[in-house]
Amino acid sequence: MKNNIFKHLFLAVTLILGLSSCEDRDIVTVDNVASPIVMDLSANSLILDKNFPGNPALTVTWQSAAYSVPTEISYRIEIAGDKEFAKPYTLATVMGSERAAAFSMLQMNDAAAGIGLAPSVAGKMFMRVVSYLGSGQSLASTSNTTSLMVTPYVLTYPSFYIVGAASYVGWTPEKAQVFYKKDNLSYIYTNLQGGENFRFLGQLAWDGKNYALNTTGTKPENQYFNQWSTNLSKPDGDDENIKFTGTTGVYKVTINATLGVQTIEAKPSVIPTYDFPTIYVVGNIAGNGWSEGNAIPMTTIGDGVYEFTSTLAGDTEFKILGQQSWGDLDWGNISGNGNTGFIGPKGDNGNIKFVGDGGSYKITVNLKGGIYKIIKL
Repeated sequence: MKNNIFKHLFLAVTLILGLSSCEDRDIVTVDNVASPIVMDLSANSLILDKNFPGNPALTVTWQSAAYSVPTEISYRIEIAGDKEFAKPYTLATVMGSERAAAFSMLQMNDAAAGIGLAPSVAGKMFMRVVSYLGSGQSLASTSNTTSLMVTPYVLTYPSFYIVGAASYVGWTPEKAQVFYKKDNLSYIYTNLQGGENFRFLGQLAWDGKNYALNTTGTKPENQYFNQWSTNLSKPDGDDENIKFTGTTGVYKVTINATLGVQTIEAKPSVIPTYDFPTIYVVGNIAGNGWSEGNAIPMTTIGDGVYEFTSTLAGDTEFKILGQQSWGDLDWGNISGNGNTGFIGPKGDNGNIKFVGDGGSYKITVNLKGGIYKIIKL
């Protein structure tokens, strides 16, 4: 019993002495002593060549920053279109002992687009290096600013192919549906199945580029979209795909691929369904003469898919109606007159224009997929 008492007293004294010694210790502080200094750029001017995107373009080297206590320092290389760095763009982040970073033609071209430099015109790019400590980026210190002249090439935006249970094509990559692309925007009117998953491919195959939400839990190599509409989310337990949480129906799915923006939105179409008993052709086709009251019925061949066969002249123009009048059900070439192969509803379409040769052609309209085809027989 006495031994136990002595043991408890010994432990108590030891604890008190330990706490006292901790209070007597000096608090270690870390201060920034010297900022990083940009030492050298491997070039004073760059003319970027789209034919060699992987070729080396620029190497940046700098002198280390200094802190009062030895510690691991991180560096962020920033660029901007103005020397005040009103909107800095992060070119790269370097951790550890590295004091240099190399960039390819493609990386520098993307960076030039990111700060708004115009293609095919020499513009000034300002550059600096920021040192900091830890994930909280504390004690940040900025280097001097240097600059170089950069002539970018016209940026090529990726093509996007939708595939998955939420799409009308299913999970077969070879059947993935490509989006209509105009500059930085890609879009389509297509049916989405509520509660199902999908993803975007950059090609008609799994191997290669895949695009998903830039969020925690998604594979780093698939992270792309920085913002998305509320009816899209990352599926639980899935690190590759996107989940469509909206009501099943036809949506206008729009991707803005502008570097640094990279958004996706699924907005309900003004015509949210695709399955109609009959749809009609109206225009200078098969003697119709743009008479909506005499619009010509198409043949239903599948789920939202319709066909019509006719001879087509060199100046053929037509539209698709859901009634024999100029009513709410109205489809045509997406976003204006033309022959893109993509269907748009009333308010976002024009005439389908086709240069025929007087021969027989089959017109196929797929309202579920948002596409049309004109094939010579």
